[in-house]
This record gives sequence, structure tokens and C-alpha cells, in this order.
Amino acid sequence: MIGKEAEGGDAFLSGRRPLLSIKDLQVTFIRQRGLFNRRKSIVRAVQGISLELFESEILSVVGESGSGKTTLARCILALNRPDSGSIKYRNNEVTALKGGELMNFRRDVQIVYQDPYESLNPRQDVFTAVSIPIRQLAGEDSKEKLTERVAKVLREVGLDPSAVMRRLPHQLSGGERQRVNIAKALAPDPKLLVADEPVTMLDASQRLGVLSLLMELKEKRNLTILLITHDLASARIMSDRTAIMYLGRIVEVGPTSKILNKPHHPYTQLILAATPRLKRSSEVKREYVPSVEEAGRVERGCVFAPRCKYATSICRDTEPQLLAKSESSLAACHNPLNVNQATSE
Repeated sequence: MIGKEAEGGDAFLSGRRPLLSIKDLQVTFIRQRGLFNRRKSIVRAVQGISLELFESEILSVVGESGSGKTTLARCILALNRPDSGSIKYRNNEVTALKGGELMNFRRDVQIVYQDPYESLNPRQDVFTAVSIPIRQLAGEDSKEKLTERVAKVLREVGLDPSAVMRRLPHQLSGGERQRVNIAKALAPDPKLLVADEPVTMLDASQRLGVLSLLMELKEKRNLTILLITHDLASARIMSDRTAIMYLGRIVEVGPTSKILNKPHHPYTQLILAATPRLKRSSEVKREYVPSVEEAGRVERGCVFAPRCKYATSICRDTEPQLLAKSESSLAACHNPLNVNQATSE
């Protein structure tokens, strides 16, 4: 097992066994382009990720589009099969689960998808959508008990069962649909909730409400939450620890407050600088950096080197390892930032 220092955990993680442990995960896809002259290319979506998630914590995985966050989440949920590596839930190998063991795993590990419009069947009312996982994963067939459980979980997510239970998705607002999705995920009483960009499709007035709801549910149910997001504001509000992901790799991981206040990796600094602030456009200093697609063809060295203003020759020749740069944070960087300040603290 990877220890606290090696995994970037805070002091409260010391001596605890991880609920979920990922080691050396690799996932590749074959991409085909062209209508007549078909060209194939290999997409390395996840490259050697090792990560631990501890019971009743919120861990955010942050990165821009194309970084591999959703692929990582789908592997954790046993929806995608990795090429190699290990995913263990309560010390059981997820990739080897079958039959009843896989059913038990699906009851314990649920997901909230980012799109509240696409993730609900437009022909199913709220009662049907929320009751399906209770019937299939919890084995409850009694109509009376199903109604009680659906009503209870709807109230838990802030919805009035008498008002929404028989409504179809198009009769709900975006925020209500996402709350129904959360209720659907909570219905089989999971231990781990994967929230994949849960507020991206919501307007500003609804986002904070959904994030606050997830935090309340975490405390009430003793949930463990893996938050997948590109939004550092969501990570700052919710998470105990944050892992920064770039082109299939974890480039920095540690306590959220320390990572966001004094990042060690230049990519973390870059996405912090890109976070919207209340400044006049004339006050914002703009620097050109290649996009993630432009930088994605790196054959050796650090994958972030083409976008990094601190890159040196070693960055272009040698891939950096994810190593401790301060007491509780790791970064994969040859020229880490804020190391002296972090060490002196």
C-alpha cells in the first residue's frame, strides 16, 4: 500500500486503509480518421496512474477536456476495461469481479453524470427512474416499500415527492433533473459516489446548491466522493484532497488548500491563472500557450514541456516522476514551484 507521504494525503489519512486503490493504470484507444482513407492512431487516455481514495473523504480530479478524467472514472466504475494496472475496491480487484460480486460492487459504487438532460430516460417518470436501481441492485420488489424508499431519497435531495414523483424529465428544471440523478445514484445506498462534472450543465444559480447538497449528503451518509471536474472553484469548495490530471497522468496531488494556494506544478499554476476573476480585461495579462491537442504529440520527456515556460533540457528528455515536493504534496516536475516556501512552513 502506498503510504501517506507517497500519496499526498493529509494527516487525517495516516494509518488508514484506502477504500479504493489504483495502481499503474493504463488505458489506450484506437482512433480512426478519414472517410475513405482511414487512418488509425493510438490515444493514450490514461498513462500509469496510481491513486488512493480513503473512506469518507472527497477527492477532486481536476483537468481540462482531453486529460482522461472521464476515462479514469469509467474504469473505476468497471464500465471500461484498462489495458493494464490494478483497481481495488475494499482490497478486491475490480477488473476481476463477475456475477454477484460485480452486482454488489455496482450497488456500492454509483455515478452522477454531468448531463441531467441525457442521463434520464425521457419516457420514464421520476418514480420509475429512481426505483430501478432499488429493484435491480437492492432486490426490493414490494410496491409499497419502493414508494417509501423513492419518496425518502427524493426528500433527501431536496425534492417534494408528491410534486415530482410522477413527472417526466421534460417537466423538471435542470437543477431538479440533476437532483433526481443524485437520488437515483443514492437509491441503492452506495458507499462511493463518482460525480462526473455534476454542475457543468447547470446555470450559476443552481451550481452552488448542488455542490452544497453533495457535501451535506457526504456528512449525513458518510459517503466517499470522487469529484471529476475542470472547475477549480468546485474543488476548492468541496474536496479534502485534489489530484491534477494532464494528458492521462496525475501531475500533482495533495491537500486541496495547499495545492491551490501554493502549487508545485506549472500546469496547476496555469489552470489557476485561467480561472475567471473579477478583473477588467486591460488588467489581465495574456500569454500564449499551446492547447492540450497541440501538446499531445510528445514522444519523450515531460508531456507538459511544450506548454511550460519553466521547461529546461531535462524536461524535454526525461519524464518526471510523481514525487514528494513538500510534506503532504507530490508533483511530477523537474522544476517545481513554491518548494522552498512549502518546506519552510
